[in-house]
Amino acid sequence: MRFFERIVGLGTLCFWFSSVFVSAQQPEYYVNFHRGGGAERPENTLETFLWAWNQDVIPEGDVQYSKDGVAVMFHDANVNRMVWELPEELKGKKIRDFTWEELRKFDVGSHAGEEFALQRIPTMESVFCAMSNFPERLLYLDEKGLTEDNLREIAKRVHHYGIEKQMFFTSGNYDKMLKWNEICPDGVGMLWLGYVWTKDRTANMDGLNAVLKRLRENDFKGVNHLVLHIQADLSKEDPFEPKSDFLRAFAREMKERGIPMEVITWSNGKNPEVYRKLLDLGIIGIATDFPSVVMPVINEARAKAVK
Repeated sequence: MRFFERIVGLGTLCFWFSSVFVSAQQPEYYVNFHRGGGAERPENTLETFLWAWNQDVIPEGDVQYSKDGVAVMFHDANVNRMVWELPEELKGKKIRDFTWEELRKFDVGSHAGEEFALQRIPTMESVFCAMSNFPERLLYLDEKGLTEDNLREIAKRVHHYGIEKQMFFTSGNYDKMLKWNEICPDGVGMLWLGYVWTKDRTANMDGLNAVLKRLRENDFKGVNHLVLHIQADLSKEDPFEPKSDFLRAFAREMKERGIPMEVITWSNGKNPEVYRKLLDLGIIGIATDFPSVVMPVINEARAKAVK
């Protein structure tokens, strides 16, 4: 049975958390496409989210607010990188500097190829609408500097569309995770753990362990799902930062807590062997910018698991 079919059949998200871990012998692998389609599709467009959902994966998207208070899907601090043929006078401007009427005209697809030229910035509302009545469609909604008022407005829209168990409020700020849990207690959240690195790109374990200490003291309250940022270098005896022993032990802890955990690597992400080694450590969730690299590895692992 496919991952999302099982989610729908169980009906409530609390059950699919445990269902991710089918058994010690037969794990259920799952995938998160960063920014909707990674580096292989236009970022944060509705078309990209639909493409990801059709592959039975969970897309991640980013939300910001326009000048006139419309929630839109967009990642960057300014529009320079994503908007095709951006006029010189608009360079450096942020999403909040534009009205929705201005934003909706921007071509954010052509940079990924001519076939995507018609893709535009979607509203958060349109994405939620596409999820409503499709319980298999899950989304990680990564907040980009949202206020408490923004969170309350998003919670209202989540309730309006009945997607409390589909839309994961996502942040690297644990205080905001707790605030979301307070505002939307019937909702779900995904915490990302990243940017705990030294100058030589090794893991700052003191910093990471300090975050984990607080999470454990709070029994991971407000965290239904977690993604850990890592580095990978296959030329080293231990290819991972944090180290393999830590990743193995942390994956085991999250399994025991019933919290699905995934990792995303910020180096050597185009090498399929990186993902094979991660799966060998007991990690069942992969977030990626390279869907065409990860999906064959995941399908390979799924095929082996059912033999």
